[in-house]
Amino acid sequence: MASVSAPAQAAAAPAASLQRGIVKMVLSGCAIIVRGQPRGGPPPERQINLSNIRAGAMARRAAQAQPDSKDTPDEPYAFQAREFLRKKLIGKEVCFTVEIKTALGREYGIVYLGRDTTGENLADSLVNEGFATVRREGIRGNNPDQARLCELEDQSRASKKGLWSEGGGGTQSVRDLKYTIENPRNFVDSLHQKPINAIIEHVRDGSVVRALLLPDYYLVTVMLSGVKCPTFKREADGTEFTESFAAEAKFFTESRLLQRDVQIILESCPNQIILGTIMHPNGNITELLLKEGFARCVDWSMAVYTQGADKLRSAEKSAKERKVRIWKDYVAPTANMDQKDRQFVAKVRSSSGFYIGCFLWPLT
Repeated sequence: MASVSAPAQAAAAPAASLQRGIVKMVLSGCAIIVRGQPRGGPPPERQINLSNIRAGAMARRAAQAQPDSKDTPDEPYAFQAREFLRKKLIGKEVCFTVEIKTALGREYGIVYLGRDTTGENLADSLVNEGFATVRREGIRGNNPDQARLCELEDQSRASKKGLWSEGGGGTQSVRDLKYTIENPRNFVDSLHQKPINAIIEHVRDGSVVRALLLPDYYLVTVMLSGVKCPTFKREADGTEFTESFAAEAKFFTESRLLQRDVQIILESCPNQIILGTIMHPNGNITELLLKEGFARCVDWSMAVYTQGADKLRSAEKSAKERKVRIWKDYVAPTANMDQKDRQFVAKVRSSSGFYIGCFLWPLT
C-alpha cells in the first residue's frame, strides 16, 4: 500500500493555518495536486498527502531506461480509491491544513471539500468506505482525528466494505491496464468513429493527451485532429525549449479536461498516431483552442475531423482577426500588397498553340 503517514524524522508544521486551492489532479487515494487561481499564466501547484492513512498504490509502467524493470499493477482497491476522490474533487475548491512537512518538502495534512472545515473530511470518507486503512503505529493517544479514523476503520471492517470485503485483497478489484495496442489502426477502425467513454489522465501539451479508454482500460495517446498547439521540445544536447504560449495552451486544456470524464471519437491512425476529437459537455476543446489563439489549423489531419473542417477554419480566423496569443503579431497577407501585386495575369493558349486572349483577375 502507498503510505502517507509522516516519516519519523519529519517535524510538525509550525502553524496549521487553513489554506485553500483548486484540485487539479488526484494522484492516488491519499495524494492530490492542488493549484492556485491563474493570474497572467499557469498558477503554482503543490502536492498534499492525507495524514494518518494508507491507500493502495496505483499501477506504474516499467521504466524504459531500465530493461529489467517490469510493469507494476494496481494494488487492491487503488483505482477505486482514486476514482472515489477524482469524482468528488477535480476542479473543486478544497481547504486544508498542513500538519507535517518533511525535510524533502512533502506535505501531509487534513483536506476538506469546500471552503471551510465543515466540509467533508476526505480521509474520514476513504476509511469509512474501506478504500484506505489507518496507520495505527503512528497514533498518539490524545489525537481526536486519529481516534476517529480508527473508529471509522473498525466500522468499515465490521461492515465488510472495500478492502474488508470477502476477497477484498484479491485481484478482482485490480484493473487489467493495457499500455499498448497491437494494431492501433485496426483498433481505431473497429470503433467506426463512435464516441467512446474515457478519462483524460495526462496532458502533454495543449493538443496531445493521454486517455484511459473505458471500460477496457486501454491507455492511449491521442492527438487532436486538425490542430497543433505550441509544444515543449528537447534539443539534441538535452536542453529543453518551450515554444511561446506552450505552457498557457497546456494549462488551458488541463484546466478543462485533466481527469475529467469525456467521450472521444477516434478518427484516424496514420503512422501509428491516433487522431481524435474530445467531446465534453462544456464544449469542443479543439475549436476552443483555435478560437482562443492557442492552436493553429493543420491541413494534414483536418480532413479526418468529423465535426466539420469549416468550423476549425472559422475559429482560427476569429483568433487571427482579434490577434490573440499566437496570432498577436499576425498580419493579413493582403495588408501591405500594392494594387499591382493584387492582380494575376494569365494567357490562355488554344489547342493549336496560338494565344487567344489575356485576362486580368483581381486577387480579392
